[in-house]
Amino acid sequence: MYLLPLLPVVLAASPLPPPNLGEVALKILQTWQPALGLDQRNSFGVNGVMPDSVLNQVDVRVTQYYQGVPVFGGEAIMHMKGETPRSFTDRLTRQLNVDTHPAFTPSEALAMAVADLAPRGPFVVPPSTELVVARMNLGPGVPALREALLYHIHTELENGALETAHTDYLIDAQTGMIARKWSSLRTAGAVGTGLSQYSGRVRLNTNRTGAGYELRDLTRGDSGNSVVDLAHGTGDGPGQIFTSSTNLWGDGLNYAGGETASGNGQTAAVDAAYGSQWTWDYYKKVLGRNGIDGNGTATTMRVHYAESYDNAFWSDSCFCMTFGDGSQFKSMEALDVMGHEMSHGVCSATANLMYTGESGGLNESNSDINGTMVKFYARGGSGAVIGNKGAAWTMGEDLETPAFPRPLRYMYKPSLDGQSPDAWYSGIENLDVHHSSGPMNRCFYFLSQGASGAASSDSYTELLPKGMKGVGNDKAARIWYRALASYMTSMTDYAGARKAAVSAARDLYGPSGPEVQAVCNAFHGINVGEAWTPGKEEGAAVLVD
Repeated sequence: MYLLPLLPVVLAASPLPPPNLGEVALKILQTWQPALGLDQRNSFGVNGVMPDSVLNQVDVRVTQYYQGVPVFGGEAIMHMKGETPRSFTDRLTRQLNVDTHPAFTPSEALAMAVADLAPRGPFVVPPSTELVVARMNLGPGVPALREALLYHIHTELENGALETAHTDYLIDAQTGMIARKWSSLRTAGAVGTGLSQYSGRVRLNTNRTGAGYELRDLTRGDSGNSVVDLAHGTGDGPGQIFTSSTNLWGDGLNYAGGETASGNGQTAAVDAAYGSQWTWDYYKKVLGRNGIDGNGTATTMRVHYAESYDNAFWSDSCFCMTFGDGSQFKSMEALDVMGHEMSHGVCSATANLMYTGESGGLNESNSDINGTMVKFYARGGSGAVIGNKGAAWTMGEDLETPAFPRPLRYMYKPSLDGQSPDAWYSGIENLDVHHSSGPMNRCFYFLSQGASGAASSDSYTELLPKGMKGVGNDKAARIWYRALASYMTSMTDYAGARKAAVSAARDLYGPSGPEVQAVCNAFHGINVGEAWTPGKEEGAAVLVD
């Protein structure tokens, strides 16, 4: 962590209207480059400017470039008060020395990825290919950090239960070797008046048309959040928005097959619409965020995807969520799954945690955390209060069937699923992200509900033998959201998440209160950092004034 000196910054007089803060931040960074340990081969570009109402400042997110090539994971956040930097979150990569001339073209790199992928059907959107520079662990078989020029390729296949995959590649731009490959399908697991399967009789905001009603909520989203019927189609079509002549929707029963526009087929749409209403309100009323992207952009829920598809996923390319009908699970539109999928979109619009390694586990955990909070909010909260009752600390328990008679994940003790660890350890980055998320899920549970001092309890850890007191759902959710939106970057790891959460707690509740203490102790409870020590300050952002 770099302690930055207060450097003089001379800017030209700014005309009205006020200057672009992104351009101001870039000029400041140029003057800081020697102090940051970066030579003139490095430059910066702005990838986001977000107001911060908590501290009445603006967060400018910046991407690092090396000889004009983006640095994979090279990012920073400048926290600005007016035109003055107040603090700085630093995830920049230093001392790079890489030849930026690739030995083959982007189209040739894409052909290598497609040959490895061997798709059975068409891509839902054209694959993207970008040249990047990176210094990172390039896979379990290459334990040491190394730097390289790479092609980052992103592909999306949505061809039903046999082939639904979003896959990313890092291909060495000199040798053609696949340096790293991972699934970037952001899923819920491996896995009017509406009659809802999961929430009973519910009120739905719909839109009246000349012929009746459509399942579009014009009170949320700039053009209205809508639910469309894929009718067992896949990614090759937009589907049809659900309509009704009576404004009565669904039959409250799990989809049993047949016509997807029938009353039974509508039930999945009812749960999707109802879950999106609560998730939207949770982000707006509790956390102050206007929709997934912060700008109120509407989203689409697509139901009845393919045949017997046992999953749900978020896609940035269509800004939509997609839900299968399940085979060993019930239909996938459970309330916490809805919150989970929309939270993948929020993560993409903020920290954009890379869906691999430790950052991928944090990405999944972010969705589990917020999906659980949406469930508490809908079943025990109101207004701007989430509440602490009305829901369980598990994910996907509503989806249980005789074929899968347990929740997808256990927040309070992840190892109960037989695959997720309860605490961080070196090498956790090599787990599937749905399992490496486990320690962060448990950390959030400790932060909210505390840890038990009784060794027989599922909320006990030897790292906190006397237990700890939590701060409740409301404070814990606000701390986590601020950590994500203001202090995390795409390659944040568990240690970085602790720093981000401590900084968020300090911003919201003061530098050394019980909230900061709880954050420190909760992370210590999963083997990330020490327990809280009086007088010891922690934080991710370094003050520059």
